[in-house]
Amino acid sequence: MMATKSSIDVELGSSSSQDEDLPTAKRPKREEQTSEETPRRKITINIGARGTLHVWDAEDAVKMQSVYHVMGTTVGCFAKTPLQDIFKSLPFQLTPAEAAYLRDIGAARFVDEAVLRKFPTAVQQEAFREQREKQFNDQHKEFDKARQFQLDERKEQIMAGKIRKMTEAAAVSGIPLNLPEDREELWQTIRNELLSRPMVQEGSARIELPFRSWKVDMGLAELEEITFSYPQTHPERVYYAAYLELMKAGFWVTSGMKYGGDLLLYEGIID
Repeated sequence: MMATKSSIDVELGSSSSQDEDLPTAKRPKREEQTSEETPRRKITINIGARGTLHVWDAEDAVKMQSVYHVMGTTVGCFAKTPLQDIFKSLPFQLTPAEAAYLRDIGAARFVDEAVLRKFPTAVQQEAFREQREKQFNDQHKEFDKARQFQLDERKEQIMAGKIRKMTEAAAVSGIPLNLPEDREELWQTIRNELLSRPMVQEGSARIELPFRSWKVDMGLAELEEITFSYPQTHPERVYYAAYLELMKAGFWVTSGMKYGGDLLLYEGIID
């Protein structure tokens, strides 16, 4: 059940106002950690060329929402349904306030995607080609298994259709139809003939590489860890101060742009 929601507009004021006039927003306390505990894994936030903030890792996304109550917005598509934009998937895009909140509680690290804008070297291109070929072969094997299962499920329909076509062809050509008496033998002949037909060609196949950057995930490039500076302007400081206070008050806070406000508050868990 969707939690009760309410929107709130934050008066940003002008950039010429003095920051000391603002109510001081206390930074959220970091989670305590004993020396015996394993250092917690930080959520990796990728900073794009235009300042976009993305969380690509599924485990990071789950932790971000379930532990820290930071929602983000899914902006990616599903590999099996890439031509629709109703149901979305990774990555999660964060607002600057959400990213800064995770930074201030010591739960996030930031990496620069600038290296991904460089044209791949000959070595990287060859590695990509090999990876694509491997994935094609792996997926082709899975496709063949699924195809055999589908043929066996429709055995009677396929046999009836094939026998009908062969009977019609024999009547037209005048050549007597000579079918095996054993139906299982006939089925294996039909089945093998269907399986021998190439259904997928590598040159025309669309291979989904299930990661954000093949350069990084194949170990051909590293993303440099950088600092994230927010807020910087007076309006940003006002906005972030309001965001922090609302998070401290126990609300689930997201962008209110969809409803004409600055922030959208949920009083409980968002389903």
